[in-house]
Amino acid sequence: MPETTRDIVIIGAGHNGLVAAFYLAKAGFKPLVLERRPQVGGAAVTDEFHPGFRCSTLAHTAGPIRPDIVRDLQLEKHGLKFITPETCVTALSPDGRALSLFQDKNKSAQAIAAFSQKDATKYPEFEGSLAKISKVIAEALATTPPDIDHPSRGDLWSMLKTGHALRNLGKRDMYRVLRWGPMAVADLVAEYFETELLRALIAARGIFGTFLGPWSAGSALQLLIRAAGDPHPAGSAFFVAGGAGALTQAMASAAQAAGVEIRTNAEVIEIRVKDGAATGVLLATGEEIVAKAVVSDADPKRTLLKLTDPTHLSPNFVQKLQHYRGNGTVAKVNLALSGLPDFTALKNGDGIALQGRIHIGPEIDYLERAFDESKYGNFSHHPYLKWRYRRSPMPRSRPRAST
Repeated sequence: MPETTRDIVIIGAGHNGLVAAFYLAKAGFKPLVLERRPQVGGAAVTDEFHPGFRCSTLAHTAGPIRPDIVRDLQLEKHGLKFITPETCVTALSPDGRALSLFQDKNKSAQAIAAFSQKDATKYPEFEGSLAKISKVIAEALATTPPDIDHPSRGDLWSMLKTGHALRNLGKRDMYRVLRWGPMAVADLVAEYFETELLRALIAARGIFGTFLGPWSAGSALQLLIRAAGDPHPAGSAFFVAGGAGALTQAMASAAQAAGVEIRTNAEVIEIRVKDGAATGVLLATGEEIVAKAVVSDADPKRTLLKLTDPTHLSPNFVQKLQHYRGNGTVAKVNLALSGLPDFTALKNGDGIALQGRIHIGPEIDYLERAFDESKYGNFSHHPYLKWRYRRSPMPRSRPRAST
């Protein structure tokens, strides 16, 4: 028999689902979050992958996370501790040199000067423009997307506000936004910098996690979108004590304190629809939960083509969704190490550099060739690598974990 009708059912207890549940609860609703796995977190989990070794097995950083979400959920009161090392990222070169970028842009400029004084001068200018532009993009991303075919007055007002914010950037930066968006990120970094290692380091942020190479049109827009969460050109190092799972555990705690109910080991196999509206969900156990609204934290294809009967959708929409491309290009390997890794470019292990991320992808063409192989369905023989070292919480006599 169906349960009492719920306000809102949320499918999936990943970070997006938990944040949505919290804000819905604060708005006066009583959300029920259903998670298929035994624990919350989705891709942001901390697991033991080898006896004695725990790490963020999937997502390995906790950022960028919007400061207003941290503030509203009061995540630090729910046990969250942030780690922001001085070194953001270190790029390794085949010639045995290393280039580190820091949280402090002036310190980054000093490090860049060892490669090019011209680039050292241009770097603060680039970071400044990126910071200004990213604020406008962040505001646009936080607004409800407009109905392009039939915009409402609210949609028009939001678009006018975005246009006004663009004009307030000033002529130079507004022109940059309009020009940078369609560009290849390789062209963008080449306009500012001459050092190939620095170009590749910044360009990589425009392609990571996408099915794009640095010469792909629109890859510069990916860099701008990521900068909306963190304006550091190459992305700052931002971690959570206890791994990514500690972040989602804190989010779950905050959501439950706000009145959210979370059920794990509850797999949704169908979204019930009647008269064009979702009316609840069916679980793998056969239990049916009636709801006034259903929110899905799953991807669009799984939500609308697998959990929902496509007969409830228009044929045109189904066709578009079937051709929605979501090709993956990222693989992750977790290694248990017996000690600090030794890189030729980092003398004596250089513990300061290891606090941040390690970038292996020394030039634009290297990144493009790695993409070429994946584009044709192959694994790259020389992949672009983003490497993160993390000390194991175990005693010093035990090995350490690396992701």
